[in-house]
Amino acid sequence: MSFTLCLLQAVAFLDLFAVGLVIPLVPSHVRKMGANHIYVGLLGSIYAGWQLGSGPLIGSLSDLKGRKTILIMTLLICSVAYMLMGFTNSIFFILFIRAVLGICKQTQMLTKALVPDYERNEEKQSAIYGRMSAISGGGITLGPIIGGHILEDNPEGGFTFISLIVGICFIINAGLVYFLPKPSRRAAKRKHSDQVVISKNLISSFYTSIKQSFVEMYKVQWSLYWDVFILKALVGFAMGVYYSNYALYLKTQFDLTPKYIGYVISFQGVVGSVSSFFMGYINSFYHSDNDYSQRNFHVFLFMSISLLGLIVSFNVYMYIVWLVPLAIGNAIGRLVTLEMVLKRSHGEHRGTLIGASNSVRSLSGVVAPMVAGLIGQFVGISYVVYASLFSTTLGLIMSYHYRNKRIKAD
Repeated sequence: MSFTLCLLQAVAFLDLFAVGLVIPLVPSHVRKMGANHIYVGLLGSIYAGWQLGSGPLIGSLSDLKGRKTILIMTLLICSVAYMLMGFTNSIFFILFIRAVLGICKQTQMLTKALVPDYERNEEKQSAIYGRMSAISGGGITLGPIIGGHILEDNPEGGFTFISLIVGICFIINAGLVYFLPKPSRRAAKRKHSDQVVISKNLISSFYTSIKQSFVEMYKVQWSLYWDVFILKALVGFAMGVYYSNYALYLKTQFDLTPKYIGYVISFQGVVGSVSSFFMGYINSFYHSDNDYSQRNFHVFLFMSISLLGLIVSFNVYMYIVWLVPLAIGNAIGRLVTLEMVLKRSHGEHRGTLIGASNSVRSLSGVVAPMVAGLIGQFVGISYVVYASLFSTTLGLIMSYHYRNKRIKAD
């Protein structure tokens, strides 16, 4: 593996490690400041809502101005935002910071978009994406443990200290991205006959960039990708609903303490990371699955069976066993939809499409907690998982239809 790809994987790991340090601590920090549960819920909804709109925009800017340049800029903005979060005593300012992070926190999307600039082989790209997800998954698993220990040892100034560490991590990441070599040639060679000369004036330059980004999005043939986005939305919604009441479900159903809930969460994260790491090996069993229909069918089948198992689990050990296929299906499903977008785009508008794909996931992140909250409030916490099962069942039916359609065509 080249040094460049190792740098990209290091950036992906450090990004989620830094996020894992602070994000699990934000709700309790805001509660200590006097916020109610509505504000705590807004923290997630505001972030996901801004991610929804900013994904395609940042992706288009990266297509126009260079992925490396845009990634460095967003990393530095995120660094400042996280540092400020540790020093403010205003709940509304924290909500504003979450909006800024929702716009600029696109590290995972941009690092994935950079991979084809340094590796042209599609099969190798798949293996790289799998390793990248596995390594970054290790970061998000390790971060909360370290962050929790720091806060427990320093209950007064611990959150501020952690925010500084997170800010420094993002600055280090910006430095790592700076040392990435310039791609030898652009993955997509597009003719911009209407290219506008950028003014030296900063405001004019920004306005022109935004305008070009919308032009770039208009050029994309979105009808070619609607099925991919629907499948991604179904996976995102199912897991979003499931995770929204994950800890509360374990506590109410199995009477687990927070420590053991953390062990269960880490176990699922490890299984997902291992599955992502072996994505290249898993793909080797699907040589004839050129349109990914068979892989999608297996992903939704795995997840649906797993959710059914979780519903009928009568103890925590049985529950943990059924978590394995769910974690595998979720990890592989996210990577399969990414590969579908990249293969269909043929390099054209890659950043825009990956950004739009992330926005679909963000839309699920906005809607899923609301649905989970309504079901938990009016029906019961044990029935929330049925919404996830409904989503994966729809995905199973849809992928089965496309699989049969492909078989008949062959």
